[in-house]
Amino acid sequence: MLKNYFKIAWRSLSKRRLFTFINLTGLVLGLSSFLLLFSFVASEWTYNDFHTNKDNIYRLVVTDGVNEPEVYLPPGYAAVLESQFTDIKTANILASQIAGGLVIIPETKESFKEDWVMYADGDFFRSFSFPVSSGNADLTQPNTVVISSKLAKKFFGNENGIGKTIQVSNQFGKSDYTVTGILEDITVRSDIKGEMFLSIHTLENAANRNGNDWADPNGMDSGFVNLYVTLKDGSDNKGLADQISQFIRQNPEAKDETVILQPLSEIHLGNSLTDPLPTQGSMGTVLVFAAIGLMIVGIAYVNYLNLSAANILTRIKEIRMRKVLGADSWQLAQQFMMETFMLMLLAFGLSFLIVNLIEVPYERLFGQPLWFGAFFQPVFWLVITAVLLLCTLLSGFYVVALSGKFGHQFQITFQPKSSQTLKKTLVILQFAISVTIIIGTIAIRDQLSFMQNQNLGMDLAQKLVIDGPSDLGENGASKVSAFKSSLRSQAFVEKLSTSNALPGIGYNFFASGITPMVPRPEDKDKSYGMMIMDEEFIDTYGMKLVAGRNFSPEEANQGWSQSKKLMLNENAALEFGFESAEAAVGQSILWGEPYEILGVVKDYHHMSLKEEIMPMIFLPSQATGYFSMVVSSDQMKGNLESIKTIYEEIFPGNPFAYFFIDERYATQYQQEQQLGQAFLVGGIIAILISCMGLFALAAYTVQQKSKEIGIRKVLGASSQSLIQLVSKDFVILVGIALVLAFPISWWALGAWQSGFPYKAGISISTFLLAGGLTLLIALLTVGSQALKAAWANPVDSIKDE
Repeated sequence: MLKNYFKIAWRSLSKRRLFTFINLTGLVLGLSSFLLLFSFVASEWTYNDFHTNKDNIYRLVVTDGVNEPEVYLPPGYAAVLESQFTDIKTANILASQIAGGLVIIPETKESFKEDWVMYADGDFFRSFSFPVSSGNADLTQPNTVVISSKLAKKFFGNENGIGKTIQVSNQFGKSDYTVTGILEDITVRSDIKGEMFLSIHTLENAANRNGNDWADPNGMDSGFVNLYVTLKDGSDNKGLADQISQFIRQNPEAKDETVILQPLSEIHLGNSLTDPLPTQGSMGTVLVFAAIGLMIVGIAYVNYLNLSAANILTRIKEIRMRKVLGADSWQLAQQFMMETFMLMLLAFGLSFLIVNLIEVPYERLFGQPLWFGAFFQPVFWLVITAVLLLCTLLSGFYVVALSGKFGHQFQITFQPKSSQTLKKTLVILQFAISVTIIIGTIAIRDQLSFMQNQNLGMDLAQKLVIDGPSDLGENGASKVSAFKSSLRSQAFVEKLSTSNALPGIGYNFFASGITPMVPRPEDKDKSYGMMIMDEEFIDTYGMKLVAGRNFSPEEANQGWSQSKKLMLNENAALEFGFESAEAAVGQSILWGEPYEILGVVKDYHHMSLKEEIMPMIFLPSQATGYFSMVVSSDQMKGNLESIKTIYEEIFPGNPFAYFFIDERYATQYQQEQQLGQAFLVGGIIAILISCMGLFALAAYTVQQKSKEIGIRKVLGASSQSLIQLVSKDFVILVGIALVLAFPISWWALGAWQSGFPYKAGISISTFLLAGGLTLLIALLTVGSQALKAAWANPVDSIKDE
């Protein structure tokens, strides 16, 4: 019996090739979108899952209820926690932002600029199960290092790197490290993405800190590490967090602080949309992508139902003949189910093929490689099986219902009016979803454009930035001075400055405990972004002073620790309690000792408009982290070659690297750009599939009204009136869809924009544009069928039985 159903289904699908092609296209579009979005969602949801101890690993987060929760803590806490709390198996420290620099291979004299460098403690790789391809990944001894397979290949070629020595030159000077382990390349589904892990025990020796005593791995003053604890099985993490909080509150300076143990599984997305703790990813974005995937596959299936309904009239004789020959409703249902099942299987197969062919566009859209592992997860096959079975069963029942009474054993009768209502409801649902996605696309574009085109309070145009040398060698200050002098002698260099941080990249560090000369209770909890720069930075970036003066060359040469001078931005001046910018100039603030305020810089957006302007303190220094210059745009390629020649001559062994600051600043909006692109692609697919369903329903309606249209035409009806006859109902359906979609979209956009401190607002034009575009597309779709009916020979319609 099953074999016969298969043969009949195959013949039916082959006979109606146009119907099969349109139906298959809609299903493939919907399922391909679903597979791609499922891969992204599954990848985000399973971050950090490969660690064996993942259920027992927690990150320490400290909050005081006023400032943002702090994830960078003093490293000395690790040993204290291990000794004081028996539920803690190990406490690990990881310093991810202080180790980057120059890597020199002594055997070949080659040098490489590496940024993904971290300091980790000796037990780190016992707690975190990164797969090791060679060696034992042991960092218990100072001057040891673990590197990725990619770096091992880069540094040593085909040789085994275990036991070899590399030199690392960074802010702590130059030190030799012995390779003890080589990791398999770390999966992108890890929030710890280091390529090189240096033993932090190296910094226990003050000689290896290059004067940076804040980096003492046993210190309790400077917060610069992430602290992870692995708990023993069965431990109460919330109870332990309370115990740790009570312990640290014994220090009067920490009496308002609360410790939270954030599970490793929640570090990427958090535990909910309202999770206040810092995360690496965005649960909101993941849920939006999941919703888009479900909506598109839903639209594709609704489209399939409408196409099937439109095809019923062409098969009514077949259905009646089968009933005359003794087929009951259940047998008819089985036949249509087989056709659906075959189409769905074929659509799934083609969708998997398409997914394999678009890896590169996927990576551009989502910013990460396509994770095929998602398709081997049990939940994936559970969802696919459920979708396949549900769609198959519903399709068979639905189509049979449209052909007449359903079956005596079910005692359900679908009247023609009811089936028409169902089809119209499905069309409304399709277009409501499509309009919602289109509105989202326009709104995301508007918000992104608003943020990118706001006055930042500085000028990023034509700013070329050269990475500073990691290894200055002897007479470093003289080399920097010579490099700056050589650059200034170039005609294409208009302005030049140095700094250790840049707009859009971050701050040098954050500091708290800085107060007015007469401290107030709330001052100790306030945090400030610190920016180290020379006296020319303000002018180079087109920033404005609202009061006071800039640093002098002498003050920049002395540095802030000797000159005891600094500047504030307007926000910081208010935080310190000064009535105005002018009132702050000449006053002092207390940072261990008094520092004089020379000037107040007009607030500017140091980071993206996704963040509020932070109170900032500017510190004078002849910095060497970045060389920023205003350059003419003429002959850029030749100018870069000239700069490279000067750089390599003065800083031999340091790789030359550059970027344009406006491009780097724009990368902060990458998540919004990806979201907008996903909405755009999803909107195009959704409206395309919806129009296919509308096309099917229009064809169905024209078939139903063919005699009426023919008679009206014989009686003198114009083509325009006939087009209106066919199109009127569909315009009403799309109008209802707009009425449903607008309030839902308004609410969703308001919720989304609430996460931005600077909002574009919700414009009525967004809804008018989306609605008008949808109506136009719908009219063109229905109009093609209406024109076909209006231009048809009425005699053919009237005589047809």
